[in-house]
Amino acid sequence: MSKGIITTVHFGDFCHKMENRVLITVILLVVTSGGCVGDNKETETSPLDSGGETKGRRLLLNDPNTLLKEIEALQREMTSLKSHVTTMETEVTTQRTRILSLESQLSSRSKQGTGSIYTVWGKKACPALNDTTTVYSGITGGKPFNEVGGGVDTLCLPHDPDDAPRDFPTSIIDSAAHMYGSEYQFTYGKFAGNDDVPCAMCHVQSSGSVMMIPAKNTCPSGWNMQYHGYLVTDNDNSGWYAFDFVCLHGDAEYLTEGARQHNLNGHILYPVTAVCGSLPCPPYRNGQYITCVVCTL
Repeated sequence: MSKGIITTVHFGDFCHKMENRVLITVILLVVTSGGCVGDNKETETSPLDSGGETKGRRLLLNDPNTLLKEIEALQREMTSLKSHVTTMETEVTTQRTRILSLESQLSSRSKQGTGSIYTVWGKKACPALNDTTTVYSGITGGKPFNEVGGGVDTLCLPHDPDDAPRDFPTSIIDSAAHMYGSEYQFTYGKFAGNDDVPCAMCHVQSSGSVMMIPAKNTCPSGWNMQYHGYLVTDNDNSGWYAFDFVCLHGDAEYLTEGARQHNLNGHILYPVTAVCGSLPCPPYRNGQYITCVVCTL
């Protein structure tokens, strides 16, 4: 009997090393090249180990039936592997969707309790931009112009004040400080002199910083403008006392809850002008009205 061409085929881990593809290629090459000689259908086995079990197996690739069975087995295994890969791809897609959902929830929760607060003076509501919401609408107030004591801050008082306890205070030595509403002392746009001044407290969800810049009506690069307007404070009369500076909205309104143009004074607001000297001119001009802008980042 003439010996056929013998090719040794080892069956190992097809999933990890993909030897199935190599095996199929070898088989097809042998079959199509006419390398099968004779009708020998014997199989050869490798030497036995000390336990008497067969270590490996090799096939004589000159039997078409044997080759067909091996190819069919490989095809079945490939079909099984493809099914397994499809299942894994489905699981990966599911996990990716879940990860995206969790990332969205985390991003949403990270924004809770963040943001920045500022007051818009002269408006009843906050500007609807840059993810800004109105916390409450209020009444501009502070110390009267002619009292020495009291605070110097201008405040935004809510329309629904809560009373202090009935027994507060238990005693007081001198007079209490006073809180007055604010009046415009000039006319511009929608309001007139002696009109009362509204305000609103604003929350910017997407911002961590807020600043008011005097003498500007634009924000630095990268910052968002909330509003711009004009700097206001108390009059320069020597008999009057200090207030703070606030940025009045450029499109300010009047407070409709009070009577219009009743000259009741109280916390009164005037525009601010530049004075040359220590303040360099140029770039400033003597008597120039000072603008302002509120910016967030």
